[in-house]
Amino acid sequence: MKLIAQKPGFMRPRRIGRAGRGLLASTIISTVLALGAGQAEAASKTKVSVNQNGKPVGTLPCETNPGALPRTNPLLSRTAVLMGGGTDVKEAFSWMIAKMAQCADGSTGTPGNVLVIRAGGSPRYDALIAKTGPVASVITLVVPNRETAMDPENLAIFAEYIKNAGAIFLTGGDQGDYYTYWKGTPLETLISDQVKTFGIPIGGTSAGMMILSEINYVAIPATIGSSEALADPDKYWQDDPLAARDLVNDFWTTKTPFPPLLSTVTDSHFDTRGRMGRLTSFLARSIVHNLADRESAQAIGVDEQTALLMECEDQSCATPPHLKVVANPKVVGAAYVLKPSASSNLIVEPGTPLTFTRVEVQKHTVNGDPVIYQIDVSGGVMTSNALNGSLY
Repeated sequence: MKLIAQKPGFMRPRRIGRAGRGLLASTIISTVLALGAGQAEAASKTKVSVNQNGKPVGTLPCETNPGALPRTNPLLSRTAVLMGGGTDVKEAFSWMIAKMAQCADGSTGTPGNVLVIRAGGSPRYDALIAKTGPVASVITLVVPNRETAMDPENLAIFAEYIKNAGAIFLTGGDQGDYYTYWKGTPLETLISDQVKTFGIPIGGTSAGMMILSEINYVAIPATIGSSEALADPDKYWQDDPLAARDLVNDFWTTKTPFPPLLSTVTDSHFDTRGRMGRLTSFLARSIVHNLADRESAQAIGVDEQTALLMECEDQSCATPPHLKVVANPKVVGAAYVLKPSASSNLIVEPGTPLTFTRVEVQKHTVNGDPVIYQIDVSGGVMTSNALNGSLY
């Protein structure tokens, strides 16, 4: 049965620019093979669109006793993929698929379902991901507005796919859309619960990556660049807690699906779009506005065509995760982890250039040890003690 997704019906404040743009499509035609007629009809009325590649299974890859309650899925480790946008990194998908079937007892689980969730665009990830590793199916849910995410008729559809997801991936587009459309909805809660309960791999690219952390830059009411952010970091901040803010920490019911991203703000397309200045300002603002404690605050930036693979040794994530960077062939990409030092001087005031001294930077590259250096911002001007004074 084919479903035709209608245009989104929810409008939010106009924003200038986007963190990433998905493929445009005037209509999305989807095939729902796993749903009954009643569910498919409800989906059609409420505009949810489902596309699948392969045959979904009703178990998780490491589930040893299918059908038994409570369900179990003892994975060896807990993992996340932070992809910086641009051309997708196939190696990152292969890694995520391998991790979703890496069982705690040392065995390899059965092929499972990868669930892709997006707010618009075409389901092009289905065939791409299906080619990168052994999966039973790759399924895309397109949830294009808040009405669709909130509609009770969609709850059974969301639950059916999410409860059997061995891994979840959020695509690029506009993280402000994700925040506006999905915050506080059954869709967001189900994603949070699935990842928290079973520790399945979760990942995202561009906007999808930026919404994974506890602190999210949602670009409302407008996008800010590095030069603006350094000259006036609080340009779009509003003190009123009931007003729209461009930097938030209330999207996830579990704070973040991946514990190492607590007290963290992320940014994508990093070197290509020169975002070191604005990410440094996001880190400063997270501390000043009490979105994160100074001791635990961090910021992560990832280059285009590059992915940061994060892995905890066990499901508790009690120790810092292992970090690995992969990139597309011939791409020299990196991931950057920024933290304040104990002696950092930090000044964020309305209409005043940023001051943030002694910011510690770890630059992670493909097949290389991290390069550690320091950035200083004084009166909105950035300097670095790295080789040749490079910020990157």
